[in-house]
Formats: sequence, C-alpha cells, structure tokens
Amino acid sequence: MSTGTTGTETATATPAGTPTEEETEAPEPVTTPDDSTATETDSADTETSSGVPRGTWTGTAHVSVDFADPGCAAASRSYDLPATLIIDDPVGSESNSFHLSWASDSQTAEGAFGVTSALSGTDTTDGRGVEIEYWSLSDDGGGDLSGRLTDSAAAQGAALNLVFVPKPLFQCGSYTNYPYGMAVGTSLEGTVTGASASLTLSGTSADGTRSFRVEWS
Repeated sequence: MSTGTTGTETATATPAGTPTEEETEAPEPVTTPDDSTATETDSADTETSSGVPRGTWTGTAHVSVDFADPGCAAASRSYDLPATLIIDDPVGSESNSFHLSWASDSQTAEGAFGVTSALSGTDTTDGRGVEIEYWSLSDDGGGDLSGRLTDSAAAQGAALNLVFVPKPLFQCGSYTNYPYGMAVGTSLEGTVTGASASLTLSGTSADGTRSFRVEWS
C-alpha cells in the first residue's frame, strides 16, 4: 500500500498519439529546472484554495505496456516500481492551480515513467529562461483532479513526460530499454486528499507503438 506524509495512497493510469521520429528521440538535457530538488515534507500541508493538498506520497506503481511494432506479433509487459508523487504550488508562469510531479524512483529501469506538469528553468546553452506548460490540470475544489498532456515539448528537446520500455534494435529482434515520449492527449485523473491519493495515467507513446497504463496500489 502506498503511503503519504499524512496517510496512504493508491493510483492508476493509461496513454495515446502518433508523431514524427523526432518526437521519439531521447531528449537532450538543455534545461536546468528551478524545481528539480523537491523534497519530502514531514506532513502534507493543509488544502489550498485549489482543493488539492500540497505534500509527498510514496508507493508502488503498477505499469502495464502493450507493444505494437509494425510486422511483429503483439506483446505486453508489466512492471511494479517504487514511485513518488509530489504536489506543490505552480512553478514559474504555470497557469495550473497546482504543480504535479509523479515518477518512478528509478528512471532507468524497464517500465520507468515520469510525469511533470510544467518546467521553469534556464536554457544551459544561452542562459535564457525556459517556461513550458506540459499539462492542463483542473480540480473540483474537493480533491478530484484531471489533466491532459497538451505539449510534449519534443521539438524543443525538453520532453520530460516519458515512459521507459523496450525498443527493438532491429525488426522484431533484440530489445533495449528506451525513453518513449508520451503523446499529446495522454490523460491523468484521480483523487488526492491529505490522507490518500488515487491516480490513473493512460495514453500512448508519441510514435503510437506503445500504449501504457500506470496504476498506484
């Protein structure tokens, strides 16, 4: 059972999309996020006007992935990975009423994933500020939330919403772990309170060959 700083949490998820080869390439680390060192709090803060509490929750995420490589037999794999959910105030120019970060603790294992609602940082090549809002998030004031990935930022080399799953080195041949960008339209929904969190992430990879679902239980 997943546990938060003031209680227990559970969660669930699934993806969608088909863009260009450029969008599926592993992103170059061109930015330095201002909020990349969020730390756990001793207890979840009281709920804000957004209705979503600030805090940190930890648990085990169940990740399921379906493969659809052209010319290959359909396949599926599942993984159970430790993961952390952090909800905080919006970063930079983020227009959402809260900032959300949810990721597996390992970012190299098969099945690893990362979700972040926005990025506020500095471009390491020219020193300019970078503001990217990946997700459009909403809540009902009582802890229920939903969201949609609206910008992958693949064109800027700043894709941070990723799922790490096997990619064939040659058609239907040996596989290697690869960071697939999540497609625009990937969805997130659930309920977060000071005592518990339940989330579902669902969608597809940007190239349309992987569909995935993340459940926290």
